[in-house]
Amino acid sequence: MPPEARKAALIDSYVKYLGPAAAKPIQYLDQYWMLERYTRGCISPLGTGLLAQYGAALRPTIGRIEWAGSETATIWNGYMDGAVRAGHDAALRALRPM
Repeated sequence: MPPEARKAALIDSYVKYLGPAAAKPIQYLDQYWMLERYTRGCISPLGTGLLAQYGAALRPTIGRIEWAGSETATIWNGYMDGAVRAGHDAALRALRPM
């Protein structure tokens, strides 16, 4: 979609869920992630099969350190959904009694 079409679609969605006040955002920033050198479109830049083969090595707790990020997710790794899941799981582990 062109930038203006993306903005219109987003604002329409905000209005639908948040009400008419959302039709006038204070600021809007459009980021086309596919053009970003280091994110390569927001999915993990790691090679095919790398997380499937070695991803489990990124997850174990080390002392009091809990690891969390999209690459440590057991579901949707490499994506924002996976990052949120991994953060939630790490928070629950951090709350465990020692």
